[in-house]
Amino acid sequence: MKKFLLLLLTVGVLQGCTSGTQNPASPVEPQTPPATTQPQTPGTQPETPTPTQPQPPAETPPTTQQPDPAAAVYANDIFRNVTVKKTGQDTFEVKGQAQVFEGVVSYVVEDGHNELIQGSIQTSAGAPEWGDFTHTLKVKKAEPNSTLMLILFETSAKDGSRRMELIIPLPE
Repeated sequence: MKKFLLLLLTVGVLQGCTSGTQNPASPVEPQTPPATTQPQTPGTQPETPTPTQPQPPAETPPTTQQPDPAAAVYANDIFRNVTVKKTGQDTFEVKGQAQVFEGVVSYVVEDGHNELIQGSIQTSAGAPEWGDFTHTLKVKKAEPNSTLMLILFETSAKDGSRRMELIIPLPE
């Protein structure tokens, strides 16, 4: 009797397994038409980039020329539209938006070996809003051949560590 029940159980399991393999065969057929659609899309895409390719080079030089005089734009998850502009001999203007706790952006300027200055900037709004900020930095290189790096970050309320660092090379 036990052998008979074991045999029936085994047959039931095998039928369940084979019926499960038939179901994936059905979805494969609907996947074929999207695959047919996808080759049509790539066929369309080469046609679109061909006219587009001549246009972006025409648009790219003005776009490239605009950030050069002003500054490059930097961003990450909590910073956006951040620009740094050299305004004097050792003076830099930092502008942007931040989404930080209590609207406080912390910063450090370092030359690769030493932290030259550090501080904080108050934004116009705290998280979850995007707050605007503008700040003027005065920092002089310790070594003439070094590159100054501005590091913007949010100080963790939990443990005081740096969160979401945004590293920006200061213009020469």
